[in-house]
Amino acid sequence: MLHTPGTHRFEDFITDTARAATADDLFGTFTGAMNRFGYDLINFSVPRDLDIPAEFNRTGLLVNYPEDWQKHYEEKGLARFDPVLRAAATHHWGFLWSDLEKQQSLDKVQISLMRLAEDAGLNNGIGVPFKGRRAQIAGVALASTERTDACLGNLDLISAYCTQFYAAYKRLFARPDIATFTVLTPKEEEILLWVAAGKTDEDIATILTISRNTVDTHMRHIFRKLEVTNRVQAVVKAVMAGIIHP
Repeated sequence: MLHTPGTHRFEDFITDTARAATADDLFGTFTGAMNRFGYDLINFSVPRDLDIPAEFNRTGLLVNYPEDWQKHYEEKGLARFDPVLRAAATHHWGFLWSDLEKQQSLDKVQISLMRLAEDAGLNNGIGVPFKGRRAQIAGVALASTERTDACLGNLDLISAYCTQFYAAYKRLFARPDIATFTVLTPKEEEILLWVAAGKTDEDIATILTISRNTVDTHMRHIFRKLEVTNRVQAVVKAVMAGIIHP
């Protein structure tokens, strides 16, 4: 079992998203899951993904941010200055919005934009980018109405939920000509099952009596075959494709 946040398991979320017949159904399932983590404000954007039709390549594809903020953001063209959007294009894993001010040299306009977002009710923000083949850029931005540190944990797990949501969305809208069937070797499947169980490369090497370098080599092959960039994405995509069953 991957994880059990409260009374709702990650496996249940996979099942629920797989059953979603429309984007609204899927987004409703996703918002419900994120609410359990304390995040009630969501912005799902796909600036570029050639695997889905062009009309779905845009920011704010599915969003429940405050309408006043959305209108202000659009009218003022704030996307040009948004450090979160820029970070999503360069990061390969989830990040806290607050870390951008600590780790990057933001200018006055960008810092002002961060404060404006907080004033609009977007607190404790995180970003979860998705990277893939053909220069894909997409991501989920999450925030909470309440100002609290209580929901600033579980970033890896939240990233897994976001990745699963995106995989389900792409399955609904992906062009039929890009469908592929990925085959992993039995050893790669076994290793990925241990990854799903939360084991590190060192743990897996000990369990399977192989070297850590061998595990690393298998993981790189898995990433290449599944066209992903991290362990969370690999597990989610393999589960969605029915390759592994944790």
